[in-house]
Amino acid sequence: MSISRMRVAALGVLALLLACSLAATPAFAEAGPFWHHRNNAKEGAGSKIEEKSPESFQGEGGEQKLKGTISGLAVEGAAGSVQVKGIIYNNTLQGQTKLKEIVHEPRLVKPELKGCAATIGENNIISVTGHLAWTWNGTKEQLTEQPQLNQKPDGIGVPAEIAEGATELPKGTFTTITLKGSGCGVLLGTFRIEGSAALEGTPENLEEWARTLTVRIPEGKRKQHFWNGKEFIGVETGLKSASNEASLSGQAKAKSVTQEIAAFEK
Repeated sequence: MSISRMRVAALGVLALLLACSLAATPAFAEAGPFWHHRNNAKEGAGSKIEEKSPESFQGEGGEQKLKGTISGLAVEGAAGSVQVKGIIYNNTLQGQTKLKEIVHEPRLVKPELKGCAATIGENNIISVTGHLAWTWNGTKEQLTEQPQLNQKPDGIGVPAEIAEGATELPKGTFTTITLKGSGCGVLLGTFRIEGSAALEGTPENLEEWARTLTVRIPEGKRKQHFWNGKEFIGVETGLKSASNEASLSGQAKAKSVTQEIAAFEK
């Protein structure tokens, strides 16, 4: 065989090996999920919501509850109703939400103390930074699954934005409860609720369009994962009051001001 034919044969073998190697390599995870919007069904998948042109929403909800432990005592605050407003958009990592909850008629439910008034958040406003993420069963396999066949879009509420490259959720004050009055005793003061909370609602499935949105903060912890620019990071959300578990729960219904909204994997 001539030298030129040997070279051609060798290149052919190398090309075949390379093709087989690439075929055996698992797909790399990618950024997402992302918010899309559209005017009507004729626009199909619509387009991603740009940060410079966010979608606004507003609405209201019923009772909200805040539970924690203060000075060794189990404490529960509640609000009779809530107004919600915010914006939805995307950054390069995933969908984003800025949410404000304006709570009405906050009160101390437990313990029952006369002359002890409650304020939730700052002037009864709870501000939440939300990130569109994925549900997670805790396995490594779901952190690299492409496409997402066994998971749904989910939300994470945090005290501050998740930075690119982050390997954990931001720490800090999620909200506060302030108790004032002569009847508060050892509960007098402002107490911080720290950590993160799951955010869920509708539309709850990928590519499911809606103008009416529901937002729920479920009680308790939840496993989720988010994209940090390089890989998916698995986390467990949860709130704490000092070193004790805490929770914020409630539901609200809101409407997108201009277009219908859906979550897409990409």
